[in-house]
Amino acid sequence: MDLVRDESKGFELTNIMFRGFAGRVLVLLLLSGCAALQMPEQMPKPKPGSPTVSPAPARVVDYGPQARPARGNKSPYVVFGETYEVMPGSLGYVEIGIASWYGEKFHGRLTSNGEVYDMHQLTAAHKALPLPTQVRVTNLDNGRKVIVRVNDRGPFHSDRVIDLSYETAVQLGFAEQGTAPVVIEAIDAVNYPQEENLPVHHESHYLQVGAFSRIAGAEQLLAAITGLAGQHGWVVDARILQSELADAVLHKVWLGPISSAATRDEIAQLVQANNLGTPLRVQVD
Repeated sequence: MDLVRDESKGFELTNIMFRGFAGRVLVLLLLSGCAALQMPEQMPKPKPGSPTVSPAPARVVDYGPQARPARGNKSPYVVFGETYEVMPGSLGYVEIGIASWYGEKFHGRLTSNGEVYDMHQLTAAHKALPLPTQVRVTNLDNGRKVIVRVNDRGPFHSDRVIDLSYETAVQLGFAEQGTAPVVIEAIDAVNYPQEENLPVHHESHYLQVGAFSRIAGAEQLLAAITGLAGQHGWVVDARILQSELADAVLHKVWLGPISSAATRDEIAQLVQANNLGTPLRVQVD
């Protein structure tokens, strides 16, 4: 669902719900790989000392290293002069950002863990997740989801969080575009089959506050949301994600993950009460 804000008429938004994947509210926004989200340098910053809406937080819960082969998991490692670190484990991992895909150019080449890349298989590249890791990816534009095996490193672009195989992009419905906004969740039961005390997964809630054809409009709204957070003392991750259309790009302001429906609704009511739009509610479980 693509929603455009007309600066003269306000927002037109409809509530939707994406179900079918267990949301874990342990968000992680690490250095984005072959496909992540970008927070522009000109992004408005909150006033010092105020509760904030964080544009790109990095909150990691370290559950300890999972058993994995050494190949592809060297940490730290350097690509194009930049240094990256591999996470010690993937337990409870959830991330929201921009996904891209890679195809024929890399078909038949070796992945970072030594496998042969097949563009027709369901695989992915990530800068920080241990190799291999099974994750579920949900396209926030249409609710489609697919489970993929992370076996490669990347994407090495600051505005992207995961790089998916061509077949994955097809199944997620964005192979005709270069990128899509997604939620990524590690599948703990598969990645830790011998772990008896897996963390309990809960629903994750998100708010799309607005969508703009111009990045400046999204940045202005993000600044207003930051100010609202400071006034009311709540903290929630906020970022701008892009959705590609046939002839345009939408810049969407997203809040979340949010731990409960009650908190989500409270924030949505505050946004509406301050004439910042009628947020789109999205639930992932």
